[in-house]
Amino acid sequence: MNYLYEYSDILNTPYESFVFDTAVNDFPVRPHFHPYVEILCMTEGNMFVTAGEEEYYLEEGDMILFFSNVLHSMSASSMRSARFAGIKFDISRLAVNTNYTPGLRTLLAVARKQNARVFFPGGDEIHEHGSFFEFCREELDRKEIGFDVAVHAKLCLLMTKLIRLWQDEGIDFNNVSDFITREELSLQNITEYIDLHLDEDLRVDDLAKRCNMSYSHFARSFKEMYGRSCKEHLESLRVEKAEEMLKFTDRSLNDIGQELGYADQSHFIRMFRKYKGVTPGAVRKTAV
Repeated sequence: MNYLYEYSDILNTPYESFVFDTAVNDFPVRPHFHPYVEILCMTEGNMFVTAGEEEYYLEEGDMILFFSNVLHSMSASSMRSARFAGIKFDISRLAVNTNYTPGLRTLLAVARKQNARVFFPGGDEIHEHGSFFEFCREELDRKEIGFDVAVHAKLCLLMTKLIRLWQDEGIDFNNVSDFITREELSLQNITEYIDLHLDEDLRVDDLAKRCNMSYSHFARSFKEMYGRSCKEHLESLRVEKAEEMLKFTDRSLNDIGQELGYADQSHFIRMFRKYKGVTPGAVRKTAV
């Protein structure tokens, strides 16, 4: 059976970059959807792309954006092979610690509610002539120290540029509450809050109160929106942070576990093995 939902380990892999060659990879790309926001740029040839109920014809240099959970597919428009570059990312991870503007996830949700355009011809000002995709792919392939910060910065700049373009075209970002419910805002903003306060003693019941929800309603709504419980989300992010510290610092396992809120080292090791399949000690050895 072909399932439409494309499984994505979005909590452990917030960014994915790729190059697709129709002469090498399986093509056409069947209809599917996933929790990532995805952006494609045509680098050679042409093809048809469907997004929701709309169909687009992409030529070299054209770019298209798929909102999260939008059904989309790609098919040939000629006998010639084609190539395109792409990046998928979890918009909620593009958190910016500021009180001046709504989060990027919220702004993107508002744009989607107002049917903002998703197709950008090659001559559009949003383009960076492919350098954006090349940069992200190289950073994610090499995984040198700070690669996630570099990709995060590039994506934030691109999305800011895109939002300003939409605003120039008439999308209203001034009255967020007119386009997105308070509950949607609460759940979207709480993931940004979690990312920014991961080193604190975060508890699900406290997060529910911050969203003005009961524990049961918050837990149910969070899982419906993100596919995992809030507790699993917290554990997964802590493990990701721990892996980074194991690779790029010389701090002891005990210090890392305590900073990330684990009551004892055995609990830290157990959770790390659950999500990574190896112990923290094994990761530390490979990083030396």
